[in-house]
Amino acid sequence: MNLNYKSLSGFIGAGYFIIGILVILYNKFIIEMDPKWARILGALFILYGLFRVYRAIKFMKQK
Repeated sequence: MNLNYKSLSGFIGAGYFIIGILVILYNKFIIEMDPKWARILGALFILYGLFRVYRAIKFMKQK
């Protein structure tokens, strides 16, 4: 995998992080959600986004 793919992966991870925050704030993801489920889904988006950014940074530091 080249550097461009990993930097794109980092941007996608940041996107997931932002989507997670928006789901928590607005209690919506395509449909209206119960606040409890919105927090759970938002937290999962945030964790996955952080994981993607971490992996991209880790790869870039190795190169």
